[in-house]
Amino acid sequence: MNLQEIGQRIHHVRTEITGLSQREFVRRMGINQSNISTLEKGQSLPSCFFLFSMHITYDVNLNWIMTGAGEVSCKTNSNSK
Repeated sequence: MNLQEIGQRIHHVRTEITGLSQREFVRRMGINQSNISTLEKGQSLPSCFFLFSMHITYDVNLNWIMTGAGEVSCKTNSNSK
């Protein structure tokens, strides 16, 4: 597990997928803004609460966040049901 890569994927979701500032991105999730900065820098591992909130709020595939495998969005995965 590479924290730098996880941080880059979180940053990608925030900037490329949602287009939100750090403040607005975490506000919608109910997370402290200081946490997103350390996560994006690859300085810490995201908590279960952060991952769950990101999944629920932005429909992000958590397997992609943690491993880089699969699609960014769960919408692609749910269409195959």
